[in-house]
Amino acid sequence: MNSFKKIAIVIAAALTSTVLSTTASSAAPLAVTVASVTNVTTTAAPQAIAVPSTNVIDAARTVAITATADANTSVTFTASPTVKLVSALNTVDAPKNVNSGVSALTGISTGAAITVYAYTTSTAVGSVTVTNGAYSTIVFVKGVAGPAYNLAVTVPTAAAVGTVPAISVTTTDVFGNASSDTVTATIVGSTFADGTSVKSVSPEVASYSLAVGVAGEVTVIVTGLTLVAPVAGFAAPVKAAIAKFTIADLAADIAALKASIAVEKAGRAADAALAAEAVKVAKAVADKALADAKVASDKALADAKVASDKALADAKVASDKALADADTKAKTEAETAKTLADAALANAKAEAVTAKTAADKALADALAAAKVASDKALADAKAVLDLALANAKAASDVAAAAAKATYKNEYNKLATKWNKANPKAKVALKK
Repeated sequence: MNSFKKIAIVIAAALTSTVLSTTASSAAPLAVTVASVTNVTTTAAPQAIAVPSTNVIDAARTVAITATADANTSVTFTASPTVKLVSALNTVDAPKNVNSGVSALTGISTGAAITVYAYTTSTAVGSVTVTNGAYSTIVFVKGVAGPAYNLAVTVPTAAAVGTVPAISVTTTDVFGNASSDTVTATIVGSTFADGTSVKSVSPEVASYSLAVGVAGEVTVIVTGLTLVAPVAGFAAPVKAAIAKFTIADLAADIAALKASIAVEKAGRAADAALAAEAVKVAKAVADKALADAKVASDKALADAKVASDKALADAKVASDKALADADTKAKTEAETAKTLADAALANAKAEAVTAKTAADKALADALAAAKVASDKALADAKAVLDLALANAKAASDVAAAAAKATYKNEYNKLATKWNKANPKAKVALKK
């Protein structure tokens, strides 16, 4: 199996060699020129191009790149981010400015040279890659800064009394590339180290020292570029710049800070003393309130006990009276019932006597008539007597039971009421 793999690899290699050889033998190498000269540019030796500071893409601010390849083959020009390409230069009928360029252009070769124009707005090295099939060539370009268009000044963010502050200036072309030019700096609130307040300064000098700092504000005014004119399509040039910084008296600031701290400490001490006094007053008020509350509580408890004792005594008197009244009423009713029962019994006895008398008379009267009639009358009289006696006894029993039940119910009602009001002094109910 390994032998088959080796054979396949050899065959593939042979085929590849054949294809590459055929391509190489059938196509002429890509020929590229830069400004009519064969391309020899490198990152260390790029083609220099003036940046289009006039906002016109013409021959003076571009480089012509030509490529010659086989007819009917595609040729592509691809620019790096800082480089742009156009296929034709500016004319009156077809104006070209910095916004006209693109990042890539492609053309079909007729066998003659294809030309594109590259420009850049940066002084950094950029590139254009020319590709035709398997061939490619890289052209390196670098912008040359235009005339100074804007100026700026840099001042210290902070400075202290006794130190030596310094300033610096910068001048740039319309695209922000460094472009040296002399400008004038005026110092307000201080001077340069040589005692002058106005001086011609250059961005090529790293910094300019001022006089030893004294407390206050320093203003730096930079002017120049008086001959620079605005360029159509670009922002107006910056011909003046103003910057300010403050020189702080640190010793005075420290002294003021210390004084502020002392005042703060004194204020805190006074606050602490007031707080302590307030605590004392609050404690005295609280103590008095507590004492007053105790006195009021003791009095309330004493008053409550007196009221409770009186209420208990009053309830006992009322209960005793109620029980006595109930007992008297029950006895009275019982006596009345007994009297009524005695009267009923007396009446019954009287009736019985009367009946007996009548019976005796009837008997005597009837003896002569017939013994049977006499017996019957006697029997009737005896029945009447028995019935009367039974009725009298029943009436007496009912009256006595009713009197007893009434007495027990009245007594138990009062006792129950007493027991609810005085659970600690209960009395027994009658059964």
